[in-house]
Amino acid sequence: MSEIKVVSFDAEGTLVTPRFSQAVWYEAIPMRYAGAKGMSFEQAKESVQQQYHEVGDQRLEWYDIKYWFGRFALGDHQEVLNSYKHEIRYYPEVEEVLSLLGKSYELIVVSNSAREFLELLLGDIERHFVGIFSSISDYGELKTADFYLNVCRAMQIEPSEMVHVGDSWDFDFVIPKVCGIETFYLDRGGRSDGCEVVRDLKQFWEKLLSL
Repeated sequence: MSEIKVVSFDAEGTLVTPRFSQAVWYEAIPMRYAGAKGMSFEQAKESVQQQYHEVGDQRLEWYDIKYWFGRFALGDHQEVLNSYKHEIRYYPEVEEVLSLLGKSYELIVVSNSAREFLELLLGDIERHFVGIFSSISDYGELKTADFYLNVCRAMQIEPSEMVHVGDSWDFDFVIPKVCGIETFYLDRGGRSDGCEVVRDLKQFWEKLLSL
């Protein structure tokens, strides 16, 4: 096995709780939509969620807040994002684990989230990372095999010299593994088992020590 040089993290659900994004997508946007359409919040929320469902999370538009604000004619998306910054929360072990791993590896973030989200979500921990890659904003695609290989090229490493961890079975575990990247599936809910499944990032750090 090659020496690991880079440790890669997904962002939402891995480093940052979903609370900020949920507040934006399911509170702020329906609230503005309700005002624009003259309907109740509950009616607006139902309509907005139906339109999210119609697009689905396998299309780029799902992750693109500029697309949704344009589709719903809601005005300035950045103003809304900034107004919900107080909802950003990191998982309790994140700061300690990043500090420990940063002594031995280069750390990066590899995410499907748009850069508008990542700039806010990672603001207080950005100093730990040598690179932050948004598949949507930087490459115009989801976290495909090609995307992961592009990240490796950008970092000037072979896939076997990188480890990635995240909470999506497909995007963070299966797809990068196909590329030859060592992967771990983060299951904070404890529903999965296996030697490549971790419950939190502290357990991920412990597994890294044994590679």
